[in-house]
Amino acid sequence: MAINKIKKDAFIYVIKYKTNAFDKGLQLDYPATIIYPEYIRVGNNCRINRNVYIHAEGGVVLGDNVTISATARIITTSYITSDWQTNSVIKEHYKKQIIIGDNTWICAGATVLPGVKIGKGVIVASNSVVNHDIIDDYVLVAGSPAVIKKRFVNKT
Repeated sequence: MAINKIKKDAFIYVIKYKTNAFDKGLQLDYPATIIYPEYIRVGNNCRINRNVYIHAEGGVVLGDNVTISATARIITTSYITSDWQTNSVIKEHYKKQIIIGDNTWICAGATVLPGVKIGKGVIVASNSVVNHDIIDDYVLVAGSPAVIKKRFVNKT
């Protein structure tokens, strides 16, 4: 039991150190898989839940108050498919930054693919796949590919 706590504490320390997020209120559950954490910029009060997978080689920007729920995937690299006959053997990748706006919630099991920009206050429904920009703010997107299902109206 004590070894698992040491592993968890060490993991959280390393991720906070590499993302420069010590004083930003980052809540990080363990276990999670975060590859290239040094390419992640974390806003204030973000939460990354258990079993999240982030491959950040292309760069990830999390705005303030972003939540990434359990088993969600943020992936900034993929195979180059423009010449698939050649690349199916070579396996070259491209890298593109992902930007997730303030107050956004990436729900359990959702996937965000390379190059995507997500606006403010967006909810990405469970198991959805975001393969294009979500430029509208305060919307619910769902599906594969994710499309707008609901707009949240400002009540002020």
